[in-house]
Amino acid sequence: MLNQKKSKKRPNIARGFRLATAQRRRKLVNRRRPINVLASFITTLNLYCGIASIFAAIEGMGLEDAAAQGLQFQKAAYFILAAMVVDTLDGAVARMTRSASEFGKQLDSLCDVVSFGVAPAVLIYTMFLPGEQEYFVRTGAFIAIIYAICTALRLARFNVFQSDIREYFIGLPSPAAAATVATFALFTIATKFTPSFWVFGPPMLGLAILMVSTVQFPKNKMKSLLLSPRLGFRLLVVCAVAIAVFDLARRQDPALVLFPVTAAYAVYGMCDTAYRRFFRRTLVSSSGASDSTTPAPPAKTGDAL
Repeated sequence: MLNQKKSKKRPNIARGFRLATAQRRRKLVNRRRPINVLASFITTLNLYCGIASIFAAIEGMGLEDAAAQGLQFQKAAYFILAAMVVDTLDGAVARMTRSASEFGKQLDSLCDVVSFGVAPAVLIYTMFLPGEQEYFVRTGAFIAIIYAICTALRLARFNVFQSDIREYFIGLPSPAAAATVATFALFTIATKFTPSFWVFGPPMLGLAILMVSTVQFPKNKMKSLLLSPRLGFRLLVVCAVAIAVFDLARRQDPALVLFPVTAAYAVYGMCDTAYRRFFRRTLVSSSGASDSTTPAPPAKTGDAL
């Protein structure tokens, strides 16, 4: 009887040793995975810009001088734009050195939550809400919270479901949404326009909804657009207009140009998605080109999320 009990316990003990050995091997593999120090350092600069933007916005809210207050809000907005530039640099460095890792991806997402989620939300709350009524202050705080939450959801959805999609973004990218908020703040300071809650509240809520929507925004389409020889003359016209706009920004204030550019990206994504989903579908159905017997191509991962 004792031998039988011992024989029954031995497989469990062996299984425990196997599990412990497997866990040790996993830990060793994780330790040996290389970490790109340069790319991670640039990513931490992204986090620094987000925290600096939050501090500048909070300091601006406590000032009574309008000029000094506007200067602090300008700093907060420009720190968000600087975080956007740094966010593009760390990915470029990781691709150039071919050292992209899971550690870098997770660190980048955590920093983006602060720089492109919390910092724009704090800027909205501190810059546009102090002079409003109590009801609008509460509603604006609700919109700022929703904006930060939607940014975190957008980043988590991208990492899990959509990181392999190269042609387009599903949902407005969080850096583009944050840049729209920052340039809108700079635009109001440059024009000395104090918007009411009904001017900035619904657009900010719309940006939050766009981040978690299924609207497609161009990603690699810009490369094909610039390199396509068929659109050469049109691109030259666009370049001429861009030079004129750049000259206007140089002579007056860059904020007058930055906000229309960032807002145009969000509007373009909505218009392009609406055109592909409704107008092209109507044209195909009217021409009879679609065949009901042929199965539809499989959707890519994350299209319906």
